[in-house]
Formats: sequence, C-alpha cells, structure tokens
Amino acid sequence: MAATDHETLALRLADTLRLLQSGERPTRLQLAERFGVSERTIYRDLNRLGDVIELGTDGVYQLARQYCSRLSPADLQTFARISGVEQLFPASDRRSWLDLLKPGPASFLVRDGHFAAERPDSRDFRELSRAIEQKRRCQLNYTGKQRRIEPYRLIHNKGIWYLAATEEGRLKSFAFARIDALQLLDESFFPDPATQTQIESDDDIWFSKDRLEVTVQVSASTAYYFLRRNVLPHQQLMEREADGRLLLRCRVNHPNQLLPIIRYWIPHVRILEPAWLQQQLRDELTDYLH
Repeated sequence: MAATDHETLALRLADTLRLLQSGERPTRLQLAERFGVSERTIYRDLNRLGDVIELGTDGVYQLARQYCSRLSPADLQTFARISGVEQLFPASDRRSWLDLLKPGPASFLVRDGHFAAERPDSRDFRELSRAIEQKRRCQLNYTGKQRRIEPYRLIHNKGIWYLAATEEGRLKSFAFARIDALQLLDESFFPDPATQTQIESDDDIWFSKDRLEVTVQVSASTAYYFLRRNVLPHQQLMEREADGRLLLRCRVNHPNQLLPIIRYWIPHVRILEPAWLQQQLRDELTDYLH
C-alpha cells in the first residue's frame, strides 16, 4: 500500500472517530458517501477500529459505551443556553461544542463576565430550584418582611441572581442575596402561563404589564454602537437621519431600567418622548451638580 494510501486511511479513520465522538450515528452507506469509497472499504475501516465502536440493532455505528464522554454535545449546548452564553459563539454543529473543551490553550477569551463578588448560597439555591420544579409555595424574609410567594424562575441578570415569583398575584423580582429564612411549604400552585411567558419575554428583571414606550435620539458619532447591538431594552430602529443620527424606540417596565443607560451615554443620547422622562433626568442631574 502506498504512503498516500496510508495517509488517506489514517485521515478517514480519524474523521470517523471525530464524527462518532460528536454524537453522530452513521450507517456504512452514509460513511461511504461521505468519504467517496465503497461500503466494503468502510467495513474494513470499521473493523480496524475494533472494540472502540459498536453496531446498533438499527444498522448505525456509535462509540462503545466505555469510550463515550459522560457529557454529550447536546448537554453542553443546553448548559450554554440556560447559562446565557450560547449567543457568545457562532452558530455551530454539535462537534463544535466538544471542540470548546479540548485540552490546552483556548483560541478565545471571554472578559467582563459580570458576576457577583460572592457565589449564591448553595442550600437556598437548591431549595428554590426544587420549589420551582415541584411548584411549591415558599415563605421567606425579604427587606425585613415575611412573605409568601409562588416561585417561577431563578434569573441571572447583569451579574446578580434574582428570583422571579408572584406575591399576592403580582409578579416581582427578589434579589437572591437578600432572601433569608427560606422555607418550602406543603402547598402546591399551578403556574400561570401568561406569567411564564412574561418572564421568558422580558429582557430584564423589572416586571410590569404596562410598558413605557420611549423615543431616544443618538448622535452620529455614537450611532455605530447602537447599530452593532441593542443597547436599550427592546430597542428598535425608527429612522436613520441624513446627518447620521438615529431615532430609536425602546420599551421599558420602569424608568430605572433605562435612565442608568442614558446617563452613561450622555451627551450622545437624548430622550425625546415622553417629555416628562427627559425632565426627570434633567432634574436628577441638576440635583447632582448642585
């Protein structure tokens, strides 16, 4: 067998193993079509791999159990989604998620993760997770007051963990670090689908059914940053003016969801509507300067 044939065989075997490691379960015909060889050749290739692979009853090949990773690519992608980092990486196939965990220096570096100085208390975190899964009411102390709540979701937002829960039928957010004397009650509740949808759709922890619509003007020198990503909550582009300025619309559940962002970008942004919100911002800045 020529040296080039050896190289071709080695590459074919390596690619087959990578394919199986990524969770794929191909048939001999699929492998033959992939590599442009006969099924007979693939049969010999698979025999060379010995007990590393096994043939399933449905005619597909997979890694033998003892060689399988405990975490599948699907598991990794699920964790990435619930931890909020899935959008950091380009859309990819399942093999790419395994590539992220290869030993040695990574080809990427993520900075500014926005994490709190201390990790959340593990006991209360587990208990609240259990209450959410089992749909059980809870009793807790918060800001010096005892409360009975119906927990819906633990949410990590801008470095802080919050509990989204209803109290007396109203959806609220509770800073996890300020929750004390947590107790799971022997009372179940039926989650409200509309409340669940609201939690999923809101991009912040300010919950309200009545949203405030705000129009913001952005200077031409800063427009790039607002076009590159959504800086404002529920940001929408209304108009790109001839001089490069932008007119943006955003929707917020509370003024404090927006005002800190506006203050950060002064003097490059200005609230046009509603006028009372721009006046509130002006008054706050005047008080600060005096």
